[in-house]
Amino acid sequence: MSETGKAIIELKNISHTFRMGGGQKLRVLQDINISLYQDEVVALLGPSGSGKSTCLRILAGLLQPTHGRVLVDGKKLNGTNPRVSMVFQSYALLPWLTVFENVEVALESLQLPREEVRERVKRAIDLVGLEGFEEAYPRELAGGMKQRVGIARALVGERPVLCLDEPFSALDVLTAEALRSEVLRLWLTRKTATKTMVLVTHNISEAALLAKRILVMGTGPGHVQVSIKNDLPYPRDERSSGFKSLVMNIHDVITQSIIPDTPEWVPPALAATTIETIPPVPLVEVIGLIEFIAARGGQGDSFAIANELKKDFGNVLFLAKAAELLDFVDTPKNAIVLTDFGKRFIQSDVNVRKRVLHEALKGLRLAQLLEQKLKTAEQFTLPIETVHEYIREWMPNENAETITNTLVQWGRYGELFGYNDDTKQIYLDVGQETA
Repeated sequence: MSETGKAIIELKNISHTFRMGGGQKLRVLQDINISLYQDEVVALLGPSGSGKSTCLRILAGLLQPTHGRVLVDGKKLNGTNPRVSMVFQSYALLPWLTVFENVEVALESLQLPREEVRERVKRAIDLVGLEGFEEAYPRELAGGMKQRVGIARALVGERPVLCLDEPFSALDVLTAEALRSEVLRLWLTRKTATKTMVLVTHNISEAALLAKRILVMGTGPGHVQVSIKNDLPYPRDERSSGFKSLVMNIHDVITQSIIPDTPEWVPPALAATTIETIPPVPLVEVIGLIEFIAARGGQGDSFAIANELKKDFGNVLFLAKAAELLDFVDTPKNAIVLTDFGKRFIQSDVNVRKRVLHEALKGLRLAQLLEQKLKTAEQFTLPIETVHEYIREWMPNENAETITNTLVQWGRYGELFGYNDDTKQIYLDVGQETA
């Protein structure tokens, strides 16, 4: 790879906003600048919600960005990107077609001679180890075999850039490891037309194993936080000190972006008006996390916890941030440590837990604002659409529906807020439901 050479594809000042229900807008990407060069593997790594897959779809021309432009060999892209092929997480196979026909579909628009089509499809199927399965249907294949079909379909077009959108995340560990190695081998041996690969992943080790350049993405909205060059030689040994050091460095970057050791300083005069963002995670999972930590002595490493729970690392960090907002944990460096308040919660029965959580929720500025609005409303009740409007006013860059749903779900457990789905009304919990 030579980053000083000419870029084959560039994302220039890309921002993207999705239009939600009720006219709300949700910005998912902001000021993305990425250049791709020949003979490199680039990983887009980050937690859920950082816009990794949206970036990939914009790069492939499957999604038109709200702002910015995509350049292919220096020229603005209009429509789908002719240099790019895609492999999706969900396989995206047509169940009524055989393996051969599913791969052949990728060549339909090229109008090639029939013999050339057959030769290309046969070669792609052989490359991914599916010879003998040409006449099989997707229902006859296991997950790893289905993804091989998806990879063959991407390779058959003989395009120079292969985009992989979390292609191994739906597979079991051993199957994922085998297929990951085969994809890398195909790229290293130059048996295909693929010169550059772009991988979307939330798996730190996967990024470190495959990529020469790792772009760590942050949330709120999605942005490239840091670019990490990976000069470890192929094949990479996960047990080597260099590999372990790289993984820990990436781990530190992601952890610091979601649950920083030092919170952003807020002037005292503004502290009372600062509204915290509530991670969209179920409260039962937050409680499960702190119970997990309590059972292991009251603290643990966030990376090790994610591995042990076999959960998305970003999801564990969001759970930790939610627990920290409620003052159940502290997050020094990479650790998640139970506070005395958190220990009190864990050691209590369900009724005391509700009172403790009630106390914790009333310490959140967002909960305080909603409580004030409900106290002045008739019968302490507001239509959910009205609450959505308040959230949009208080937090214009967040998804109002998601924030409302999370806050009400937490508030129900802590007996602070309630929700009547029949009337679509949120109410202040004063001991009985109000209509």
